[in-house]
Amino acid sequence: MADTTFSTLTSDAMTYIAEKTLKVAKKIVRFYELADKAKLPSANSKTFQYTRYERLALPIATLTEATTPTSVALSITTVTAIAEQWGSVVTLSDVAELTIRHKPLQKAIELLGKQSAETIEREIFETLLAGTTIYYPGSVTSRYGLASTDVPTSDTIRKIVANLRNNGAVGLEPSKDGSDAELGEHYVGVVDTFVEQDISTDPDFIDSVKYAAAKRLWNGEIGTFLGVRFVRSNMLPTLTGRAAAAGTATDGGGTLTTDYYYTTMVTGLDDTFGYEKLLFVSSEDQVVGAGNDNHISLVVPTVSGYARFNIYMSVGSSTTQAINTTTKYLQNTSPVAAGTYLLGYATESGNNYTQKITGTTAPAEVLSTSKVHTSFFIGKEAYTCVDLQNLQSTLTPNAPSDSDPLNQRRKAGWKVMFKAVINNENFFARLESESAFD
Repeated sequence: MADTTFSTLTSDAMTYIAEKTLKVAKKIVRFYELADKAKLPSANSKTFQYTRYERLALPIATLTEATTPTSVALSITTVTAIAEQWGSVVTLSDVAELTIRHKPLQKAIELLGKQSAETIEREIFETLLAGTTIYYPGSVTSRYGLASTDVPTSDTIRKIVANLRNNGAVGLEPSKDGSDAELGEHYVGVVDTFVEQDISTDPDFIDSVKYAAAKRLWNGEIGTFLGVRFVRSNMLPTLTGRAAAAGTATDGGGTLTTDYYYTTMVTGLDDTFGYEKLLFVSSEDQVVGAGNDNHISLVVPTVSGYARFNIYMSVGSSTTQAINTTTKYLQNTSPVAAGTYLLGYATESGNNYTQKITGTTAPAEVLSTSKVHTSFFIGKEAYTCVDLQNLQSTLTPNAPSDSDPLNQRRKAGWKVMFKAVINNENFFARLESESAFD
């Protein structure tokens, strides 16, 4: 006797699709709201400039009677930003709109809104990441020296705040009594969700928040501590170390000098946000052969979540190079996929690259076992977001047109033209650390 089961009749079964759609992971954006804002008027090119008149040094000697002192020259510093245009478009067919249950046009508009905000956040982060005022916990002096125990403490924060104040950085929050509009009460610290836990479990922080009962002013504010209002963000990338990509020095076909040492480094850009956050440890290779016609064959491995990679290589040296401090230059003109690449090759085509000895340099390295977290401490006018064109959303009309005579497509999109620029390195700082919770 044969039983009739679900698998027998599955072609007559219908999948029930719920009215509710699942939420997209929410990302908390911070940097635009904390920035100084400026508008670049149209018809004034793409370049914006701020000018700062530097302070005059104090005189070191008294005046001589009836004698005019030596004139002191004014000095200015300028910072410039060149606006860049970003944007994205989703195209939907009329058939998709007619047949899909969950109103794809509305979903596209919602997701494009998130995408635009996150793109702006990423670009501001990339600008701030170029800042040179960097702190580390304890006695650590470089990113490469961070170990799992190097987590931020109250003393780490004290050191950062002391230097910001000594540099004359003004807080973002106005003073409570309003006595001096130029003096802010607190800096703002932007930390990721892991460093948040490091800070919030510090005994000094717990006591401060417990007894201060400070009013929370910012969404997602953790608390106020040592003159800093801390807020969380889950869009700060964690820089993750990985073992070196395999490189092999090969004789022939290239232009690398024989018996010279070269270091190579691979970085991965995550698929979702495009952050360069997977950092392979550098590999050193000594090229050998009969003549100065060598190259390096480098294998970029396949890594889940990373479809695009950058390859860096140093200028050759006759002595062994310190891989964690050697300057390495970007070899590819655009991110590459996993595969084998020939560096220092005589001709450039496909996966073959001639050696680049100038240009974009590699990010500072991390140990293969490290996960480095970046936090920012921001004062007033530390950086500016210059808008040439405010964020605009677009939606093509639901009507036939010359390019779409049968009204078969709808397009939704956004565009913005802006640029972030650092105004003063002394008015903000970056903390790089590990976390006990990652």
